[in-house]
Amino acid sequence: MAASSLSAASHPSEILPTLNSMSLILNPYPFILHAIEEQKLQFAYRNLLSFDLALIVVHLVLLVQATITLALKLFFLLKNGQRSQIWLCRTHYLVDQAVPYLVPNGNFVIEPLQITGCIFFEFFSIIVYLVIKNPNLGMSIPGLHASCLFWFAASFVPGFIGFWLSGWSAFYVLFLSPVHSTGSSGGRKRILYHPVFMNAMCWGVPVLISCFFTVIGIVMTVKHKRVRDAYEVLFTRLHQLAEDWKPNNPQTLNDNQHLVNIMEFLLAEGSRIFDLLQLMAIGWATTAAVIITFYIATMITIGKVTQRTMSIANGRSTLFQHSSKNLLSKPKNLISESHDDLNSKAETDYSPVTLSMKPAFRNSVSANSIQRNLFFIRTSCGLMVIALGFNICTSLIFVAKIRALLIQTYWQVTLFRRVKYE
Repeated sequence: MAASSLSAASHPSEILPTLNSMSLILNPYPFILHAIEEQKLQFAYRNLLSFDLALIVVHLVLLVQATITLALKLFFLLKNGQRSQIWLCRTHYLVDQAVPYLVPNGNFVIEPLQITGCIFFEFFSIIVYLVIKNPNLGMSIPGLHASCLFWFAASFVPGFIGFWLSGWSAFYVLFLSPVHSTGSSGGRKRILYHPVFMNAMCWGVPVLISCFFTVIGIVMTVKHKRVRDAYEVLFTRLHQLAEDWKPNNPQTLNDNQHLVNIMEFLLAEGSRIFDLLQLMAIGWATTAAVIITFYIATMITIGKVTQRTMSIANGRSTLFQHSSKNLLSKPKNLISESHDDLNSKAETDYSPVTLSMKPAFRNSVSANSIQRNLFFIRTSCGLMVIALGFNICTSLIFVAKIRALLIQTYWQVTLFRRVKYE
């Protein structure tokens, strides 16, 4: 029955001749209302309310966890007099660059973004719960039900931004390390390493991600509102025609044409909403793929820098052999103070003593500390790549199967029967 209803509803204009001939001798509108109600029951997943409530609880726990973590970080830093370590973005100048790098703090961007994402998803889940629990509430507050799609689209934005900025934070730890030098790079690398380009990549991509998902969320909300309004008009019109039906009424043909037009509008707008959901999932997959590529490049760089860093920490290599040539070619007034997101401060004095310094020490404790930090960065990047890879797989499944999951209800009927008999 579900298949026949869907196939018939897919082309409302095809049922117009049959509807016109039937409505002249009998009242078909109660049957249409009954068929639509049955179709709504088949579309409705009976455990949706329970799943939505579970999502509310899970994201509430994540919200509390992120809030407590952020509060503890701030508390202990303030208690230990480390207020200077509390920052979200910091400028970092190099000796050969007049424009600073805008370095994000990977230690503090995650929790605020996680809190924001959880709040957005809570809005989505709570609105869905309220509308399912009390359908009249959605009708009494215009746009309430439709706004859930906006919050759903916006809830993924903070997570992607967090992945992106934390990756850049790890990259800047390597890029701005003393063992890394860009002065001898080629012309193309000079452009890629230029602060304007890197700042545009670091902060421009989050802006593009926010604009993309925000626009999709707004458009889906508007279309959902139009579909809901048209659906209410269709039901009101069907009830009115069912009550006022008369045989051989010449106005019936015009009324039927109006009903078919509403049905076609509903199907067209509903199809566009599905297209937007698929586009949003493609955006998820594309964003995750770009971030994965960035993380892989960062991990490769970590592997190269780790060897140089460990050799310097163990005294087998000279720190200034990578940078002394660049420092000798710079005037004194370009040597500036720099800060990085590891909260280290180093004021460079331009003097022959500094340039002729030799690594006459071997500090195993420092070497072990550096090794642990770089291992942590590498492990974090690897875990994030796995999480983003799972996100890509989920997004592609969502793109390919969204219409089958939401329109074809055979899988729901089969699942319900198995659960019932088991």
